[in-house]
Amino acid sequence: MATETAAPGRLRRVATSPALLILLVAPFFGEGLSGSSPPLELLLPWNLAYMMALYGCGALVCREVAHRLGLRFGGLVLLGVAYAVWEEALVDRYWFFPQFWQDSGIGAYSVVWHTNVLLAAHLTVFHTAISICASVLVVEWLAPQARNRPWTGRTGLVAAGLVLAVTPVIYGEFDQRPPVAVLVAAGVLLVAIVAAAVLVSRRRRPVPTLLTGGATRPRRGLGMLAFAGVAGHWILTYTVAGTGLVWPVGVALSLLPVAAGLVLVPRLAVTGPYGSDGVRVVVGLLSFFVLLDLVVALLGRYDMILVAILTAWLARRLHNRRTRAGF
Repeated sequence: MATETAAPGRLRRVATSPALLILLVAPFFGEGLSGSSPPLELLLPWNLAYMMALYGCGALVCREVAHRLGLRFGGLVLLGVAYAVWEEALVDRYWFFPQFWQDSGIGAYSVVWHTNVLLAAHLTVFHTAISICASVLVVEWLAPQARNRPWTGRTGLVAAGLVLAVTPVIYGEFDQRPPVAVLVAAGVLLVAIVAAAVLVSRRRRPVPTLLTGGATRPRRGLGMLAFAGVAGHWILTYTVAGTGLVWPVGVALSLLPVAAGLVLVPRLAVTGPYGSDGVRVVVGLLSFFVLLDLVVALLGRYDMILVAILTAWLARRLHNRRTRAGF
């Protein structure tokens, strides 16, 4: 009888483990929210397996490295930037993909040394904020019991790193090959960002708990600020090419809402990123993608209604969880 009871308990622990959750949440955020992969196709076993290898292992490695080295949240952000370089410059290579530039409506605007700077910046912002940071934070909130401990052992971390390392071999846009010097430069950039994450963000102190704001009342406008920031960045990214502005000004303008958010959110927040204010920011980001997915659905991608519904449900659940927890 004890064995029969223990088996469902172990199964439940595995099904709700943060390592498994991040392997599932990160692909949905990284591919599903933006519509890069149709949601039903994303569920195909071979597609899901690859996306778990790329996004899931990427987010898991970033979280575990940040946790084990005692990096602050800023360190996780920088590791997210490094992940964005890995995926879009060395795996998918959309930085150097003229057909992707044309399909996005940006074309050859801001192309420097075979790289579309505007799209490279946009994809970096997206993967840093959504594929890595939002995915990690959501799992932290869904599995608060694992907040202050590793999500996997050393063997699991090494395995995740190896799987992530071979993703260019499994699926790499090798036909989009810029000069070797460009790829080498992207690799050097990735290493430099990882080094910066370790050197700049490391601090030996306890990892913050969910309740980091004490009795201070959280800021209610942070969700709207996050929504406005991502909306402004998204709109400017896909319209600035048609304004006639020289590309350095256009790229800077598209990043202005992101920069404003990076300045304003820490100044206005009264809890840490793992607390109530972090939830508000992530819910604001997810709310934008609910709206974006509904607009895309109205343009003929009706399958995106499923993504919008699931994202709205998740955002609501996070909001309710924050309210019940009192943080």
